[in-house]
Amino acid sequence: MRSIVREFFRGLKERDELDAIVPELLTAIGFEVVSRPQVGPRQFGVDVAAVGSDDDGTRKLFLFVIKQGDLTRTDWDGNPQAVRPSLGELRDAYLDTLAPEHQKLPVVVCITIGGVVLQNVKPVVDGFMRRERTSQIEYRVWTGDTLTGMIVDGALREEVFPAARRQYLRRAAALVEEPDSSFQQFARLVQDVEGDEKIKPIERVRSLYLALWILLVWGREAGNLEAPYRASEYVMLRAWEQLWPLIEKDKGRKLEASHSLFEVADLYLRTWDELYLEKIVKHAGNRHALSYAVGSRDSLDINLALFETLGRLALGGLFRAWLETEAGQPLRLVSNPSAKLVDTAQGIADMIEANRALYTPVHEDQSIDVILAAMLLAIIPDTFEAGAHYVSQMARAAIINFNRGELYPVVEHDYASLIRAPDRSDEAVRKELTAASVLYPHLALFAKSFGNDDVVTRLGELQTEQLPHCNFQIWVPNARSEQKLWSGQRTGSALGGLKIGSNGNELLAAVRREAEATGHYTELSAIKLDQLPFFLLACRFFRYPPPPQSWLPIIDEMITPVKGWEWARKRMGGVDLVKRAARLSVAWPSLMSGEE
Repeated sequence: MRSIVREFFRGLKERDELDAIVPELLTAIGFEVVSRPQVGPRQFGVDVAAVGSDDDGTRKLFLFVIKQGDLTRTDWDGNPQAVRPSLGELRDAYLDTLAPEHQKLPVVVCITIGGVVLQNVKPVVDGFMRRERTSQIEYRVWTGDTLTGMIVDGALREEVFPAARRQYLRRAAALVEEPDSSFQQFARLVQDVEGDEKIKPIERVRSLYLALWILLVWGREAGNLEAPYRASEYVMLRAWEQLWPLIEKDKGRKLEASHSLFEVADLYLRTWDELYLEKIVKHAGNRHALSYAVGSRDSLDINLALFETLGRLALGGLFRAWLETEAGQPLRLVSNPSAKLVDTAQGIADMIEANRALYTPVHEDQSIDVILAAMLLAIIPDTFEAGAHYVSQMARAAIINFNRGELYPVVEHDYASLIRAPDRSDEAVRKELTAASVLYPHLALFAKSFGNDDVVTRLGELQTEQLPHCNFQIWVPNARSEQKLWSGQRTGSALGGLKIGSNGNELLAAVRREAEATGHYTELSAIKLDQLPFFLLACRFFRYPPPPQSWLPIIDEMITPVKGWEWARKRMGGVDLVKRAARLSVAWPSLMSGEE
């Protein structure tokens, strides 16, 4: 265990990683963190400040100067950002700005590094600490071994992480290049920690947060972040269920539950950035690059992997969009999106255009990923046109493929059933495989909101002429959803018997009536506390279609456009999307059949 944690600290970067872990370790051992790293304001050499009892029982002020990796001569005194200049700023400026309640406390300055102090610089460091020590100020060095001891003997001590849990973490780290096995071990760790009633919820979440960090660093070293990403989603959901009752009552200065949840969410976004923004989005526009990266020659494997990636990309983008939306407001048009948000949405648009399999979902469950993608593309002005194009092409592809008897979405979604698909052109088989649909009504609603009335009409004809047996439906939460949603138990209700009609008005009216008639959505903890991304994550992770309350505000504003969407519509200029596809040199027959 110690060797795993020691290597974890050695692999941490200084900014936003090592300096993010140290405050959590201090909190876990009972310190009160009074200052955390900030971007912008000058910190006069101090990365973290905390107040706590020293080994002798005396209450002291601890000031931390943090550097990543081993401490070399260059890191000690070789540039303006080195340790020694920071210590000078600390003495000359920081100590004069202390809060009144801290001015009389003894001060401990901790030089904190992820690795070790190299032998050629150790005498210099020791000499500095002896010379600068006073009756009020003392200096210490915290190395990776010191921090390892704080985790193994503190935050992940035997009472919190007994032998079985440590074994789960070791296995998860060791198997990180086998994502399914690694995640399985980490999930067992999470379940074991949750089942321990002797540990308080905040302490559980902090322990899982540190364990997740360890898995992330090991995944980074191995060049495989799939298991850390899946683990970050899972910890987010489990942390929410553990902490939301405390967050609802969180008051005072510390806000411990709120801060612990924020740290978990921040780590999820960090992992998402490393895996998707820095790796996937950069290659999304290269023709079939992501398809090839799946590593399989089977079209089903490629299709499933692409839609999984689509959903994850869209969820990360919606999380960013929510962060850029006014508090208390539903997701709507982001009129001035950040560069990172635009890059994410554009990456999805490029990915769809470069991988035609994304026009042809093979099972109804993939409608979840499609809905999330349509939501994101619609609320970013730069990708509005791409969203309209995507919904239109997918609807047309589904209609053509249904007539051909191939590659239309079916209700079966387990791999064994899909890989051994029966003859889809057989009428009896077709009726069985299309007994219900979530995809078609959502496509019709988004097509209507994008202004593509022809697609809505054709989907209405498909329903009346060829799918009269199919139950068009949407998913909505019910009174039991809060208790079951966060653990993945089947919950919610289906609003079925929906009719598209010739223009979608009847469908939209029925969905609006349902959304207005039930209050179960607003009673969900994540919605009540204005934390929509946690709810959307639960929908994606546990496979619930996002309910209408989450996307109706988007559709309503698209139908009655605000200024940004008016601009997007003018950009489209009323050009028929089929002709636009031809101008983009997309081969219509192969596009519609989903061939690569």
